Amino acid sequence: MIPTAALLVWALMEATTVVGPAYPPDAVAGGMVVAVLHVSAGAVSKISIQQGDAPFVEPAKAALARWRFSPGESSDTLVVIVFRAPTLFSVGSSSRSLDDKNALPGLAYPRRVTDPAYPPNSLAEGSVVLRLELSETGAVSNVKPVQGLGNLTPSCVAAVRSWQFAPAHNKKGSASKAYVYAVCVFRRPVLPPHLSE
Repeated sequence: MIPTAALLVWALMEATTVVGPAYPPDAVAGGMVVAVLHVSAGAVSKISIQQGDAPFVEPAKAALARWRFSPGESSDTLVVIVFRAPTLFSVGSSSRSLDDKNALPGLAYPRRVTDPAYPPNSLAEGSVVLRLELSETGAVSNVKPVQGLGNLTPSCVAAVRSWQFAPAHNKKGSASKAYVYAVCVFRRPVLPPHLSE
């Protein structure tokens, strides 16, 4: 059970420094990592991977270890990282359902995540970091860009607005509002040989 004071800090905690993970050069498909940052005195003291696809876990951990929060803040923060497949168009569904069996007590946890689209007029690659406000039902009620990346930012914002979470709970077990972080990692799409000629 998370103490009430920790829940209050967790709900108000904002990152002051964020670092987007590198896209693994050997990855041919997309993936996802769900992590909980254990923050002590504003620094990440431990990273718990709740769910993660290879080869994305190590780059995610390396980047998240460099995140910083306001000095004196200590609590747990959920971060969902989506590594978008390096294709121009999605084949099949770009949404996936997650099992919340690994969720930490009290924290929100993603149930359904949609990959962002890659804007056809873009050549950018890198990371977009967003702070999401969740309602008591686990719906995304507000999105605040923390680190943008040109026209990839609106694509990431549009995707996360459809994400669904198991709601956070307070000490009494009642569903409560929460804040989580979403990171969308883009790699410039690789065109099939017959399209690049």
